[in-house]
Amino acid sequence: MISIKFRKLSEISRISCQIFTIRLRHKLNKKTNEKDLKLATDVVNYLENSEEYRDVKDKLPNSLLRKYKTPESMYLINKKTAKYIAKTVTSHINEESAVVEVNPGLGFLSEELLHCMSNHVYMYETSNHFSPHLNSLLNKHPGRVTYKIADFFGMWKLAFKDKMDNGTRIQELLGSLSTNDNSRTVKIIGSMPGLTFIKHLLNNIIFHTTNNQLGRTDLFITMPGHHYEFLTDNEIQHSKHKSIPALFQLFFDYKVLTTVPRVHFLPWTFPPSSKKISVLEESRLYLVNITQKEELPCPSEYLPLLWYFFKPHMFSKSTRVIPMLEQWIPGCGVWLISGQDPPDTNKNIAPGKEDAELPHMTIFTEFGDLTLKQKITIFKRFVSWPEFDQCPFKVTMENNLPKFVLNLEDEDKDNIGTHIDDITDHSDAEIET
Repeated sequence: MISIKFRKLSEISRISCQIFTIRLRHKLNKKTNEKDLKLATDVVNYLENSEEYRDVKDKLPNSLLRKYKTPESMYLINKKTAKYIAKTVTSHINEESAVVEVNPGLGFLSEELLHCMSNHVYMYETSNHFSPHLNSLLNKHPGRVTYKIADFFGMWKLAFKDKMDNGTRIQELLGSLSTNDNSRTVKIIGSMPGLTFIKHLLNNIIFHTTNNQLGRTDLFITMPGHHYEFLTDNEIQHSKHKSIPALFQLFFDYKVLTTVPRVHFLPWTFPPSSKKISVLEESRLYLVNITQKEELPCPSEYLPLLWYFFKPHMFSKSTRVIPMLEQWIPGCGVWLISGQDPPDTNKNIAPGKEDAELPHMTIFTEFGDLTLKQKITIFKRFVSWPEFDQCPFKVTMENNLPKFVLNLEDEDKDNIGTHIDDITDHSDAEIET
């Protein structure tokens, strides 16, 4: 009797499992179908109703036919714009330049670049979906292309992991492109929907997290206009004292080369909700040239101090300069008011003739009254005074370093996801709508 009941229970259990499996498969299929149906109608209509994209749509992954708030990658799909960008960019590239193309996708821009110049091109593609197209390109241009499946703009993650365990991930990513020559200039071409790579470059300059294995970067990047305005607009930097724009303007030269149609790049994005932008700005992307300066505002060993000096908690537009500095070095205001420096000032970091002159300083002078270059003059004077070595500023800075700079204990390595979150600074996580 017990055996019969057991067999019946087993049969009921087996049938229940089958029913559960069928329902689960139905739900998964339903979700897959729903995912397929979430393609953006305006994107699909644009591609289907345009003769020039007749052979393009079926070569694209569905992920690019949806709309995003902040996509991680952006791809050029228009051959005419590819030709225009290649012509614009190659006029700035000499034969000796190392050239990197990031996320070439279908290879339209790659083909034009290889036709316009004789340089070897290092291609880094995030998605293996485009491998057949790029492998075809390699066969058409033997010996001229090095192609890797890798997230080049996401190399900051590898840099952090290398710092954690003394790894060689960055060197493996770069391969023969890696260099110990910090003066070597590498041309980087691609589209950048967010700012994580710019932040990586800033961290690299300040903290040497990748030992400068790229050399000096010279970027030719297609990017949304509101990101470029954020990085370069003095009013943003002055009114809100954002440290990223301030450091960007100190470390890089930049200019807009031209603009290109936004619809020629996928995926399409929703307009930023945080600010109003014009129809022209929404419909165009900036092709910009961003070049790391040969001369930085201070010696490399002082760059972490400069980074901390420009952190938002240090000052606001209305913060008075002298009272704030006297919290670190009591009585130092007399040197700013008199325009003199103490006799034992460190001449190696003190301002020189090339630095901006300060206005007449009083105890009421606010940081908002100073230009960016004048803030650098204040910083140089502050760290050059003999009392600086005994003041707590440096120790406080060291206690507030980002976690990716520190040599963490072995038990902390299990928390790598948490520490990576610390260095993204609220940037560019993909949001699907």
